[in-house]
Amino acid sequence: MTSMSALACVNAIWRVPLILSLTAVMATLGLILSLGDGGGKRQSSCARLWSRMVLGISRVQVRVRGLEKLDPAGAYLFAANHLSMFDIFAFMGRLPFDFRFVAKASLFQWPFVGWHLKRAGYIRVDRRHPRQTLRAFRAAGDQIRSGASVVIFPEGTRTWGKAVAPFKRGSFLLARQTGAAIVPVTIVGSHRRLPRGSLLIQPGKMEIIIHEPIPRDRYRDLKLDALSRQVRGTIVESYRQVG
Repeated sequence: MTSMSALACVNAIWRVPLILSLTAVMATLGLILSLGDGGGKRQSSCARLWSRMVLGISRVQVRVRGLEKLDPAGAYLFAANHLSMFDIFAFMGRLPFDFRFVAKASLFQWPFVGWHLKRAGYIRVDRRHPRQTLRAFRAAGDQIRSGASVVIFPEGTRTWGKAVAPFKRGSFLLARQTGAAIVPVTIVGSHRRLPRGSLLIQPGKMEIIIHEPIPRDRYRDLKLDALSRQVRGTIVESYRQVG
């Protein structure tokens, strides 16, 4: 290992314990703020501040394109490709919306983390219990009607950044239940900031591309397979150009 690469490794390693410590502090603060805040807005504000701090510590710059296509007062269903944990930091830290994320049911079983997700109003998805997931999707409709946007990653897991993985059509049941406009989002470069399977954060740039919203009257008659292909096609086309 050269001296330059060794220095880069050391600079990357110190960020992880600092971010973990910051996460513990901000999560505790978020839980305290959530008391008496049924809508989760205070906790969401805390999470946005936490995300901006993580991006700053990591020296990750996020360029956002296409925000002018959205109504700042609107609530949307954002559907994005998923490359890294930094996708979440970028959404919360750089997009001016109140977000709720769709999360795997297993995360809700973790001590402390699960409490935070529940109190924040995140949407629990359990593939073993479709009826419970459907009830969660219906509850998400109430959140969107109250002004909160929802983020889904239809690939179902993080990818390695080489291509956009197939979308799970079940993700778009949420659109049917909420009636919200769907916003395809292309995320570029976050896998280079924190590669899947690695704890070494690499400072640099990433990009979020906001595409034209798809209103309910344009997708309500589409089958889920067709809707999934349409949204994925938009993301794939732009990812090939800039990814």
